[in-house]
Amino acid sequence: MTANLKKYRWVVTFSADLASFGLSYALAFLLRFGVIFPFPDQSVFLSSFPLALITKSAAFYFFGVYRGLWRYASVKDIFWIAKALVAGQVTLTAIVFFTNHETYPRSILILDFFLTALFVLSTRFAVRATREWRYKRREDARHLPKVLIFGAGDLGEMIARELTRSERSAYDIAGFIDDDPSKWHHYIHGIQVLGGRQIISGVIDEKGISSVIIAVNHSRGRLIKDLMALHSKGGSRIKVEFKTVPTIEETLTPKTSASHIRRVELSDLLQRKPVRLDMQAVIGTLTGKTVLVTGAGGTIGGELCRQVLKYKPKKLLMLENHNTALFYIDREVRELPGGDVAVAVAGDVRDENTLDNLFSQHAPDVVFHAAAHKHVPLMEDNPQEAVKNNTLGTLLLVETAVKYKAERFLYISTDKAVRPSSVMGASKRLGEMVIRASAGNGTKVMSVRFGNVLGSSGSVVKLFQEQIANGGPITVTDPHVTRYFMTTGEAIQLILQACSMGHGGEIFVLNMGEPVKVVDLAKNLIVLNGLEPGVDIEIKYTGLRPGEKMYEELFRDGDVRKDTGHSEIYVAVPEEADMSLLKEQLFELKRLSELPGKDPILRKIKELVPNYTGCQTKVPATK
Repeated sequence: MTANLKKYRWVVTFSADLASFGLSYALAFLLRFGVIFPFPDQSVFLSSFPLALITKSAAFYFFGVYRGLWRYASVKDIFWIAKALVAGQVTLTAIVFFTNHETYPRSILILDFFLTALFVLSTRFAVRATREWRYKRREDARHLPKVLIFGAGDLGEMIARELTRSERSAYDIAGFIDDDPSKWHHYIHGIQVLGGRQIISGVIDEKGISSVIIAVNHSRGRLIKDLMALHSKGGSRIKVEFKTVPTIEETLTPKTSASHIRRVELSDLLQRKPVRLDMQAVIGTLTGKTVLVTGAGGTIGGELCRQVLKYKPKKLLMLENHNTALFYIDREVRELPGGDVAVAVAGDVRDENTLDNLFSQHAPDVVFHAAAHKHVPLMEDNPQEAVKNNTLGTLLLVETAVKYKAERFLYISTDKAVRPSSVMGASKRLGEMVIRASAGNGTKVMSVRFGNVLGSSGSVVKLFQEQIANGGPITVTDPHVTRYFMTTGEAIQLILQACSMGHGGEIFVLNMGEPVKVVDLAKNLIVLNGLEPGVDIEIKYTGLRPGEKMYEELFRDGDVRKDTGHSEIYVAVPEEADMSLLKEQLFELKRLSELPGKDPILRKIKELVPNYTGCQTKVPATK
């Protein structure tokens, strides 16, 4: 259809309806009087014919019938047409009875009403049916890859409807799969619901399926895992790609559509509910405030900068000692709405002059301390650097924040700080102790503890992806090792929430859900890339590296767990008194971090963190 015709399509619609009004009115007289023409009382027909056209046309215009599109005609459109038909017929009846009630046949009005409804609805149905037929012919003509849709509910119907009508559809829907037996063998838009998940492997082989689209409006982590496992156990040799779409609730804006179909990602496999934020509390904490983010060029720090900017801070200070990382996050943030308040600061949290200049010039109200050395094996070989950055750098930063009367200070810790087996974990535990020892000095200082973040710098996921791209093998330390995982977005949202609810001294612990076997993560990632574990990509076990645990913890046995009122955030109260971490001990830790050998500082770490299990050197008995 040309642009001009599209512009004036209402004229075409109106003309078709006008023809329907005239035809139905004439046919009503024909049926009433038989095939006799002219009618016995032709004057009645001629005098009322223009009146019938005018009243019906006016009613259709008044009720907005011409604002709809024929190709998208729906039950709602039929409802508006019905209202217009009734209104027009009532108006016509009233006028006829008032002007010529003696000679006008009453049955004409009844016949005319039903005939008008028939013709008007038929034209719309014809356009709709022609469109469906045209798309069906086009799909048959194109040899599109066949897909299954898991979920024959509202979301699955929406995706099927759009795929069958889209002029650029890239899929041919072979059928639905749904666990509800009452839907089996029924049809949705002409597509059959084939059965439940148990038959998925057989259907994939029988119909040559290339993709399975997950379209359900509930948590889908376990579901996706089960479907992938069923496909694998079914012995199918067809490589299938699993894809998904956002739930309707997740995408109220923008609207969920076939264009949102994407590959299933590892984050989809996490069995987690959407995070619920107390928006007012976060707004009160960040809006109109000067916010400092350390480690701004890292995964957590960078996402913090993006999220904080959404709450309209007065100023966003981004501190980073890696120049390239700072350059990229500064360029990205400045292009975001409100990004003109961002200030890139090149510097190190261990530099006292840099921090003094930063706080005296900008006076940050809220500090998010994300800068840290986080790579476990590297820190095993460099314990002095781990302590300098993760512990002493935290001490200097929190002391500066208290000195300049910042309102809030949040230290981002890790689950590896719980009964640490690594230098990195122990240095972060010492950081937590520094924060607790700094509480009660005017600034609300607190820590937040969580596990691995999918896709972060140094993440095992990135390593696995690189290994798959190189043809394998994937290296896993142990078949039984488990880790907690969450997405970057979830972590940041919960960090912001914890910061807004803290009163000072708390160690907030984020609910990480269920721990995940790393080998299962590796297998799922292989499948998501359309490959088969053990066949296309080998999995090789290398053994635990120095400092690594078989499993991670969020609480210790002696910790007291307190609820915060938020289902995803808890408070851990450690059993030891953190105030025992005195200035002279930290001074000694600083002195030892400047020595070349590792043993002295490892002994000191063991002394300060008694449950540190990574130290193999003997700690002298205290007197």
